[in-house]
Amino acid sequence: MKLMTFSDNPYAFWAKLPQGEKESLSFHPLLCHMVDVAAVTQAMWRTVLSEAAREEIAAALDLSEEITERWVVFLAALHDLGKASPAFQLREEAAHLRPLYTAMGALPPNLQASDAPHGRVTAGELPELLVKNFGLDIALARSFAKAIGGHHGIFPTSSDLLPPRYRIDGSGRGPWKTARAEIVELLAALMDAPRTNTPQRVNHATLMVIAGLVSVADWIGSNDRFFPYLVRDWRNLPDVDPADYLHKAENQAADALNRLGWMGWEQSSERRAFDELFPEILSCRPLQNAAIELAEKVNRTGIVIIEAPMGEGKTEAALYLADHWGIAPGPRGIYVALPTQATSNQMFGRVRKFLARRYPENKVNLQLLHGHAALSAEFETLRKHGDQVFRLDGVFSDGECASQAMSIVAAEWFTHRKRGLLAPFGVGTIDQALMAVLQTRHVFVRLFGLSHKVVIIDEVHAYDAYMSKLLERLLEWLAVLGSPVALLSATLPQERRKALLAAYRRGLGQSETNASLIEAAYPRITWATESEAGDQSIAVSENSSRTLQLKWIDGRAPDLTETQFNLGEELKAALSGGGCAAVICNTVSRAQQIYRALQPYFESDELDLFHARYLFKDRDKREKRALIRFGKEGEEVEIEDGRREKVVRPRRAVLVATQVIEQSLDLDFDLMVTDLAPVDLVLQRSGRLHRHKQTRPEGLKETALWICLPEAIKGDAPSFDSGTEAVYDAHILLRSWLALAGKSSINIPGDIERLIEYVYGERSCPETASNDLRQRWEETQQGLQAELGKMESIAQNNIIPDPRYEDDILEVWNRRLEEDEPEIHQSLQALTRLTDQNVSVVCLTPDERKQIDFSESPDIDAARFLLRRSVNLNNRAVVWKLLRQLAPEAWQRSALLRHHRLIELDENSCWKDSEHEIRLDAQLGVLITKL
Repeated sequence: MKLMTFSDNPYAFWAKLPQGEKESLSFHPLLCHMVDVAAVTQAMWRTVLSEAAREEIAAALDLSEEITERWVVFLAALHDLGKASPAFQLREEAAHLRPLYTAMGALPPNLQASDAPHGRVTAGELPELLVKNFGLDIALARSFAKAIGGHHGIFPTSSDLLPPRYRIDGSGRGPWKTARAEIVELLAALMDAPRTNTPQRVNHATLMVIAGLVSVADWIGSNDRFFPYLVRDWRNLPDVDPADYLHKAENQAADALNRLGWMGWEQSSERRAFDELFPEILSCRPLQNAAIELAEKVNRTGIVIIEAPMGEGKTEAALYLADHWGIAPGPRGIYVALPTQATSNQMFGRVRKFLARRYPENKVNLQLLHGHAALSAEFETLRKHGDQVFRLDGVFSDGECASQAMSIVAAEWFTHRKRGLLAPFGVGTIDQALMAVLQTRHVFVRLFGLSHKVVIIDEVHAYDAYMSKLLERLLEWLAVLGSPVALLSATLPQERRKALLAAYRRGLGQSETNASLIEAAYPRITWATESEAGDQSIAVSENSSRTLQLKWIDGRAPDLTETQFNLGEELKAALSGGGCAAVICNTVSRAQQIYRALQPYFESDELDLFHARYLFKDRDKREKRALIRFGKEGEEVEIEDGRREKVVRPRRAVLVATQVIEQSLDLDFDLMVTDLAPVDLVLQRSGRLHRHKQTRPEGLKETALWICLPEAIKGDAPSFDSGTEAVYDAHILLRSWLALAGKSSINIPGDIERLIEYVYGERSCPETASNDLRQRWEETQQGLQAELGKMESIAQNNIIPDPRYEDDILEVWNRRLEEDEPEIHQSLQALTRLTDQNVSVVCLTPDERKQIDFSESPDIDAARFLLRRSVNLNNRAVVWKLLRQLAPEAWQRSALLRHHRLIELDENSCWKDSEHEIRLDAQLGVLITKL
């Protein structure tokens, strides 16, 4: 091949310099890096993208798959064209290389790299070349150039490409423009880019997939472990045929993907029966049978909403649907989203077992995605095992490990916060998925990670109005990205179900009307595809058909002058013959108060406390202790060092807890006491009552739920304590009270839908209400409407445009909201939840401080040690004081610790300033006291 060079040698321009080495003789040439990224893109196109994804991208460009591949690879190669500019090549750190560029002209005066960032130069200079040499439409050429020019996270806009934000001197004229044109010509020849069969159009979703693909390929192609620097001494440039280098880069790209966990498993082309996937289920429940039948109808892009009581096997039904959808050539991989870290940890183990059974001979990359995933013992085991497998494979693997028994592994590379959704399989919080529709850097990478992947979202009823708006936008994008969705809920209001269904259908390009649905009664499955929509009622198993016996009690904690505690007396009497009870409180402070008030009534080994304001290590122990004491008989719980302990139910015990036991923890109690909460959450809590079949103590054979009365009742108008109203909306609490007050029982599932619609549906104040109640209704309703309006406004301001935006979507794409930056104002943060400001703190005793070297950035073991002593605080006065402090300087270099503050405890486990004391109590957890 005759080289088309710009200055005698195609390897003179640099792209990568050795980090931390001043005036190093080595560098990686720009041409090589562009080829590296093209090779990775090609490998990902062929092995990472599903057949369905490739088909849809080709259809969007109006090309064949073979031609589309060549064009996508060519575009990926062009991503760093802007580095062929004086603003980049003549940067200060590369001053020693300037003799290479003497023929390019004198250095423009006062030139700085910021005058023309290389992504902007790519976006600004590439369109002309694509139009002139390949005949692309100018608007289409600009869209492609902006998409690949945004590979560092921000799409350049038209204003970015105008003076003074974009300076012509920085991009370079004359010989620099000639050099860029020659680079494009050389890459076109190498990539066999078609000059006549060119893209005719592109939609927003495909543009985001291409942008995400190129950005990820750039991350991989920039790793010098996979792609070593070609130039060892810039004074003696190599003489290598670019075609030979391309061949080498293709081999390196395949090895890189293998090492990073994208290869090693094959998408199945054969369906598995339900009993093959879940052999432990001896008889399918009605819901699961319905899912098996529905799988034949919803066989490609579509949404399924499953609403059923707790314990009906919704998770297994969803995984079966996901596996059915994931048969080649369909979507590739699964992400399971849950509301909390604790529920994610529980689900991770279940999905791991499912995948081990589904792909027994494959190396399957499964990720746990949330802020404390590094502390999950199960995930850490997989991560370490994954490191071992990948080390054996090596970067330049020659297949020596091909015969090794494959296993589920977690590749270290995928644990980066932006990259986690890229793993073939993941379990994590809903926040990770919602970030895919917030205007942050590299948001398109998250969209790429979710595209053509099955997404299961559990506990949908647990999301507030702000999160629900984000979820609706996410569903729109998932639909247009070819990602089937399963939404799971025990209790979902009708309007929420319709809104979620309509959002997905908008993504499919369908009308928002739900007139085709027959409004089947609860429990039900609702679905929609590109061609149809429908719903059906389903029966429930015998275990889920029951009657909750309600009892209203005085749950007020005694003050200092009182010696008797009504709840303590009643619990002691009810458990006189044995039994296990849960007392669920709405706030940590109340849980601590109730626990102390119950201590005179029970032995120390009979009473326990569990909430979120413990150090992580203590919370983890208490969670596992709760599972061991109140979990399902016959099962085992993994504790420290991989050891497992069998579930052993005590004769008598009381667990005082907050909402941490409300979702997904498989706990079973003989009796439950709960603070009044929104009715759907009261029903959710009751799912831990008589959850499993077992012999109950005398007097507790009926399913009894005790509900604590409101703090005060004036006539028929209740008042709720300030802590409860800080957690839940006062109007929803009022409606929940009216829905439940006076009831002695609830039929499940028969009464669930009526109760949910009473609280969340359109309704006026009861005609029989007193003036006090009517006034309370109107005041709280106005407050709710104002709050909903505020949430919706913030959500609309923070989310990305909808996928069918009619104008240039790249112009309005990114407000650059900040991730994980608690110090800045919330209006500038990428928030997935509207909650009080909080701060993560690490609490160290004097002895523990001696074990930490604060001058060194913590390695993984030190970070785990510190994170296990962390806790989130949300007391407003304390939060802002701590946020004004900086994390220790060494921690600021750690991705895991950079936003944590240090609290140095004294010998009495206390920290205090002039106004507040923070005390670490072994039994109660963290106590915050105003002095």
